Amino acid sequence: MKKILTSSQAQKLDALTMAAQGVSSYELMERAVCELYVHLKAFVGNVDGKRFVVVSGTGNNGGDGLGLARKLKEDNADVTVCMCDFSANISPECLVNLNKVNDMGIRVLSAKDELDVCFPSDDNAIVVDAIFGTGLNRSVAGGFAKVIEAINNFPGKVVSIDIPSGLFADDNRGNDGAIVKADLTLSIQDYHLSAMLAENSMYYGDIRIVDIGHDKDSLSSFVTEFYYLEKADIVKLIKPRHDFDHKGTFGHALLVAGGVGKAGAAIMASRACMRAGVGLLTVHVPAEISNIMQVAVPEAMLELNDDNIRNSKTMSIEKYSSIGVGPGIGVGSSAVAEVDSLITCGKPMVMDADALNILAADNSKLAKITNCVLTPHPKEFERLFGKMSSTLDKLKFMSEFSRSHNSVVVLKGGVTAISLTNGHVVFYNGRNPGIATGGSGDVLTGIVTSLLAQGYSIDEAATIGVWLHGEAGKLAASRLGRISTIATDIIDCLPDVCRSLEN
Repeated sequence: MKKILTSSQAQKLDALTMAAQGVSSYELMERAVCELYVHLKAFVGNVDGKRFVVVSGTGNNGGDGLGLARKLKEDNADVTVCMCDFSANISPECLVNLNKVNDMGIRVLSAKDELDVCFPSDDNAIVVDAIFGTGLNRSVAGGFAKVIEAINNFPGKVVSIDIPSGLFADDNRGNDGAIVKADLTLSIQDYHLSAMLAENSMYYGDIRIVDIGHDKDSLSSFVTEFYYLEKADIVKLIKPRHDFDHKGTFGHALLVAGGVGKAGAAIMASRACMRAGVGLLTVHVPAEISNIMQVAVPEAMLELNDDNIRNSKTMSIEKYSSIGVGPGIGVGSSAVAEVDSLITCGKPMVMDADALNILAADNSKLAKITNCVLTPHPKEFERLFGKMSSTLDKLKFMSEFSRSHNSVVVLKGGVTAISLTNGHVVFYNGRNPGIATGGSGDVLTGIVTSLLAQGYSIDEAATIGVWLHGEAGKLAASRLGRISTIATDIIDCLPDVCRSLEN
């Protein structure tokens, strides 16, 4: 998994890389400029004759921006630099590039004295935001705030270098200053923590990672709480299937799901569970929906309640490898009794939807949770754990909860956060509103329950399951569009995603 470094760690990594590779700070900046320019051109296309305004600070982020101004000029772009000259202090590297920009005849305007003429009204022009980097730790006000306001009022596209100026790389609680709203952020080396938090999405826009070749041994020496998932991480976890394996090899899952009027929840969870590779599946459902279940999921066995709703019939769970509970079961007394009977059963379990609502109604139940994967969306999270003022507060809480309860919390969203049993938080950067649709959570429940039955740990099942679900959702959205994608489309795309992982 890729590490998400703090801003101070990122600065130390630069220093360690320079020492390990024998390069100067300016040489590392030039390396960054070259890679940033590749990504900038990929975003804007042909730069010949196109208008650019590079808004530069006086630190090394500004030096990157001035380096890009040079590159743009060399490719015949129409470039103007808006220099944020509110201070006489300028980094040596930034000064070198400013002198080179002046030597090339690039027009340099003063943000302090000429802000009103810095930005054209041309909505085809591009602004490059290179005011502040990741080291910023004070809210932006005064002259800098006026520059940021001008950028945000600009009609064309805005590209931020490394981070939108005004945003802190790590913790933005209490940051009430001006912040650039970028269309694209070219994030150097890896994501910053602030990029993973929903409240900052309006600032980052699209994000592209720019690898500038930091020293890998130095990077591996850093300890961090936060990581993000890549396909390579999932490939390493997938267990190979052998010629003499049989259905018993891949576990027997129990899904407690569905109710009158909510048979679809049980169907989607069941179909997803089967598609994710479980050997055997039993679904515990009310008798009234048994016929539709048998037709919709003929591969699944049924364990029926005696009445037409749900009852407190004791379930025999010894034969099951894992349990998934919650989709469509309701929150009536019989559903509560079922959840009560399962909480302390000792089997690896996924709890979602109505099971989470039942836990939320009685904190004494939540206190008993262990060896579970909880999969709340933001509102369910709030009901379970209380309202919190920021995503970072939620992540800190999740980390402690997972450590103390030996359980995993999956906070679903545009970027899904997974707190593992060791307290680390792993992000899946899905950013796909196409899967924000009814039944999508039921599909995830089925997938994770399937993986638990196959013998994956709760940490592994949660991370693999979130990745499979998200990638199948991306594939579905690419085929059908973000508007038209529905939950069953995610299931239909699971085989292609799973096939891509087969050895």
